Amino acid sequence: MNCSCGCKSDSMKEWNTECVEFRDLKPGDSAEIVGYREGGNINYKFKLLAMGLLRNRIIKVLHVAPFGDPVEILVMSYRLSLRKQEASVLKLRKVCGE
Repeated sequence: MNCSCGCKSDSMKEWNTECVEFRDLKPGDSAEIVGYREGGNINYKFKLLAMGLLRNRIIKVLHVAPFGDPVEILVMSYRLSLRKQEASVLKLRKVCGE
């Protein structure tokens, strides 16, 4: 089974070593949260944490609105819609084969 990101990986799960931006993820892409970027609104970071966007969690992009915002993701067992600007504080690493 090949990954949808084009890496042609046959393994079930393979991690990319470089971080990706939330805005660069497309529907079907999965990424692991590796942390939060410096700066930004600390209160909003706490809200993201409260919504389950914790380190080592895997998120999957489900849908992108027609004009690009918001983006619907799957985290744990629920769907969450985020604006790209607000989600830019997430440090992500793309996961292939998830």
